[in-house]
Amino acid sequence: MRTVMTTAAAANEPVLGGATQPILEVDHVSQRFGNFKALTDVSVSFEAGKLTAIIGPNGAGKSTFFNIVSGAFAPTEGRIRFQGRDITGLAPHEYARIGIAKSFQITNVFKQLSAHENVRVAAQMRTTRFALLRPRSTLTALIERADILLARVGLTASRDKVAGELAHGQQRALEVAMALAAEPSLLLMDEPTAGMSPEETGVMMELITSLAAERTVILVEHKMKLVMNLCQRLIVLHHGELLAEGTPDDIRNNDEVRRVYLGKN
Repeated sequence: MRTVMTTAAAANEPVLGGATQPILEVDHVSQRFGNFKALTDVSVSFEAGKLTAIIGPNGAGKSTFFNIVSGAFAPTEGRIRFQGRDITGLAPHEYARIGIAKSFQITNVFKQLSAHENVRVAAQMRTTRFALLRPRSTLTALIERADILLARVGLTASRDKVAGELAHGQQRALEVAMALAAEPSLLLMDEPTAGMSPEETGVMMELITSLAAERTVILVEHKMKLVMNLCQRLIVLHHGELLAEGTPDDIRNNDEVRRVYLGKN
């Protein structure tokens, strides 16, 4: 079932000839590191408003793929387009300004600050780059925005806790709140449940599902069972190449996927 986008997301969705243009397009992308080719001629597009997972066994090229689409580095070959705009080689700090936010596998929060301060700083960066030392009392709107985002990810009770003292799952949720401060139309998440307990994983999966009802979400994940009942579309990589793409049922019934990913003949 197609998820529902917010009005803002729908307004940013390009339409060509009555058909929806993909929000993100990866066009013949390859990536070399010396003599090693991590990705080979990968072409795939992502429809706006859908929850998609990039999956594959270890060494499939998932991390390289994420780094390319998230702007960590430019591909050796090929192009990346966001809402029809070529963003190949765009500086990573520019991504938030065009509507792309990222949550990385290794949690990236200010551990010495409170949960609220982390989100407020993220929200403040969206409104100004040059007034970080403005008195806190003048930041009423940002304080309220941070509270809303903490509530959105279930961290209201941890508002004033130092981020470094939060449980791992809570730190991951905090990072999501910080990403949401940029008001993205596309949220990229790299193995969002990595290192989590089963209980934390369940909470994160519920959060991802609710986020995907508001914006386009793309996950990179190696746990196939985890995403089969969560995502609307799966992209399978193997040895740096695109192996298959389709609905969860398509992937379950794909003989090649079963052979190389599930170890079945």
